Amino acid sequence: MIRLSSLSLAAALLVSFASADTIVTKDGSTINGKVLGIDGGKISLKTDFAGKITIDQKLVESISTDEDVALSLEDGTVVQGPVSGQGGSLVVKGANGTVTSTVASIDETWMPGQKSPSQIAAERKWAYEAAFDLTGKSGNKDSTGMGTQFRATLAGEQDTLAFFARANFQEVDGDKSADEARGGVDYANNFGKNYNWYVRTEFGYDAIKDIDQFFTVAAGFGYGFFNTDTRKLNVRAGLGYLSENYGVKPDLSAASFDLGLTHREKLKWGTWTNRATYTPTLEDFGNFRLVYDTSLELPLKSEGWSVRTGLNFDYNSEVIGTEKELDTTYYIRMVLKWL
Repeated sequence: MIRLSSLSLAAALLVSFASADTIVTKDGSTINGKVLGIDGGKISLKTDFAGKITIDQKLVESISTDEDVALSLEDGTVVQGPVSGQGGSLVVKGANGTVTSTVASIDETWMPGQKSPSQIAAERKWAYEAAFDLTGKSGNKDSTGMGTQFRATLAGEQDTLAFFARANFQEVDGDKSADEARGGVDYANNFGKNYNWYVRTEFGYDAIKDIDQFFTVAAGFGYGFFNTDTRKLNVRAGLGYLSENYGVKPDLSAASFDLGLTHREKLKWGTWTNRATYTPTLEDFGNFRLVYDTSLELPLKSEGWSVRTGLNFDYNSEVIGTEKELDTTYYIRMVLKWL
């Protein structure tokens, strides 16, 4: 019985090795497992000894699979079939013939009947973000404050649609020092390699600046200097319309330029983000609005949670009485992101 069990175990191991995919690295190492896919220069492999592992594609000499694999090459060739490799060559026996290539020429692979990584990346996906902070102080001065933000983004490879809202309230010894809220919609559509066109609208109020309500709509073109997983930089230029209704001074209604910048840098320990909009009227460049926000976001251990600290500068060139042109907000906020 013991001998029979040993023979059965050995046979099972032989079948396991016989049915395993094989990767041979350039240093001569051989790794057996199940090739899950290739995407972005990384090969995902499921092994019995270490679970799922990732190998740099540039370090691999050859790949062999027992089952069919859907494969796309750099030249656009798409083929499906078992893969065999030896030395630096790669052979795929497809239904319409045999394709010979190299591991370095593979753009991506996926399981037959499933979507390719590029198809998945091109799909629109919703992402949500909520941020909030509460402040309080008692003693020589009593103060309370609250800030909230919400953002919902539907993004794909071709375009991005974003809905956003924010509010900020604060009282010091019973007097309001901040009472403003705004929301809006932003849509951008990519064309060419780096270009995009956009349309956006924003509305809200600011009681401290005596703005009962404001509304702006703009459209124009943008250019992306960087658009990678770690760095994004996009600038915009367009025309728009600005309307502001005041409680005391004359209302504003004018055509305007619309200039903007968005920058995001992913660091090893966090994410640095900068957003700026500059809106001068066409009639008078000295009459303008400038909003700039810079923040640093640090992830927490809990999934989806992070801490964001930053500065927001809101400059209005047209003020009356004792009002100040520049409002500066310092904030530390808890942020929750989910899909």
